[in-house]
Amino acid sequence: MTFWEIIQHDFIFYIINLIIFVTVVLVTWLFAKSKQLETVSKLKTQLEYLKMQQNDKLFDLEDKYKKKQESLRLILKELESNYKTNDKDMVEARRNELSNVFLLEYKDAVHKYARLADQYFAEYRPRHREFVQNHIFPFLDTSRKILSAINTPQIMQMVGGQPIKYSYQDFDFAFDLIRKNMFMFDNFRADLKKYMKALGFKPSELDKQHV
Repeated sequence: MTFWEIIQHDFIFYIINLIIFVTVVLVTWLFAKSKQLETVSKLKTQLEYLKMQQNDKLFDLEDKYKKKQESLRLILKELESNYKTNDKDMVEARRNELSNVFLLEYKDAVHKYARLADQYFAEYRPRHREFVQNHIFPFLDTSRKILSAINTPQIMQMVGGQPIKYSYQDFDFAFDLIRKNMFMFDNFRADLKKYMKALGFKPSELDKQHV
């Protein structure tokens, strides 16, 4: 019997085996594909969940620092009221309280919020710039106002002592976030210099931190 005759004789057998082979391959491919899609779906779900967690944490940190900001506003209001009534002891107490709440609570809350936001918006520059404009510059403006209030000549004359000064390191995180956007926006550079001067820092201090 020739090879061709053998093939013809077992044609049905070969066809069935071929169908079985193709079916096994197709089923295996579909199974692998479904597993891949399932894995991708799970990863997307996990990423969405992590994103929601990050969003919730950002909102929580933003809420905390804004509450500290409101505390500063109320203390400052009381300081002004005590000054008007010429209550030296209360003016001194409110001045110290204002400085401590600012440095130990408000600044720390903004720092935590900024650190997470910096990571969160690292790959999306427009949102990073927007964050700096909406939160970092207002933070520096609040800092300027607080420092100005506690070192007002009239207040200093009433309580005596020395002006309160802050360390450059207390604001380095804010300056660094602004620097990340300066190559795109010249006004960021001008605003940075303005706030540094208002807070008692020199441009050379900024450069020293990034040598």
